[in-house]
Amino acid sequence: MMTESIDAAEIRAEPYPTCTICGREGEFIYFEQQDRMFDAPGEWNLKQCTNEQCRLVWLDPMPIKEDIGKAYAHYYTHTSQSNERHVGMLKRIYFLLKREYLTSKYNYQFKSNSLLIPCIGQFLYLFPLRRAEADGEVRFLNAVPSGKLLDVGCGSGDWLLSMRELGWEVTGVDFDESAVKEGRERGLTVYCENLEQLNFPNESFDAVCLNHVIEHVYDPVRTLKECARILRPGGKLVVSTPNGSSLGHRIYKKYWRGLEPPRHLHIFSFQSIHQAISLAGFQKTTVMPQVADSIIYESHLLRRGWQSSFVGARRQWLIWFFARFFCKAELLLTKWKPSLADCVTVIAVK
Repeated sequence: MMTESIDAAEIRAEPYPTCTICGREGEFIYFEQQDRMFDAPGEWNLKQCTNEQCRLVWLDPMPIKEDIGKAYAHYYTHTSQSNERHVGMLKRIYFLLKREYLTSKYNYQFKSNSLLIPCIGQFLYLFPLRRAEADGEVRFLNAVPSGKLLDVGCGSGDWLLSMRELGWEVTGVDFDESAVKEGRERGLTVYCENLEQLNFPNESFDAVCLNHVIEHVYDPVRTLKECARILRPGGKLVVSTPNGSSLGHRIYKKYWRGLEPPRHLHIFSFQSIHQAISLAGFQKTTVMPQVADSIIYESHLLRRGWQSSFVGARRQWLIWFFARFFCKAELLLTKWKPSLADCVTVIAVK
């Protein structure tokens, strides 16, 4: 009975010796890595592509598709991250600044725009990290009247709800059955299938987003090609993912939060994500560095021996302040070398 229980929990794997982007051989960089956050079974090795113009990192061996769901049994997409909290005066001021910023930069219209603070959103430019957070909240998408938006890997739909309030007609896709069920209970149109299996009609959407999803995909180029097919001419693809060539990875190495074996099958660099987008047929692309204080904060805790999910955990403020300071410094460094950022966002126009 004990053997059967262990076998049922095991994630089977198969060899994956070459880079899925350029086909080169890889060199092992880490061995026997465990999932210390969500307790997925197994030990995992990671390779890095030897092509200096690629530098993709991937799992070898890689979980087989039939078993990958076991890696998500305790994953955070099962629970909505939105809840009501007390909002203090400083947060209310930031909310007004952010709303005016989104109005001026992305043309979003709010029901109760204040006539007393025109252009006050420009003050957000004085706070680069806050401005980056505001950009990320709409994923760099300009308002599109009656625009159709697809979020691939939508989880329980928090972001879809916020974008629906901004006027988008939203649709979500996720393979997590529990998260999809919660999204549907919130009144969202969410499908529990792979994007390719849904076979949306050609040119169905004005925008398609993959926010920290592409690293979970077995065949990234195929998925990106499907995104290109269902986008309307002039539509935008927005892809955000951890950056394997980042300063954080160089410092924290095997403890870097962006690795996350066995769920992150591929960890991209600036070069490899650009190549993947190009192979999918996109020609107009913008590759941007994105800092992520949560990655630095969690990497630091992992290096100190953290052994559980960060969701709902009490924040360790000294380490959090260090992470914020690190990201401010990193933001300055990316002006000189963008590839040092812990995340990368690509905006591609069809």
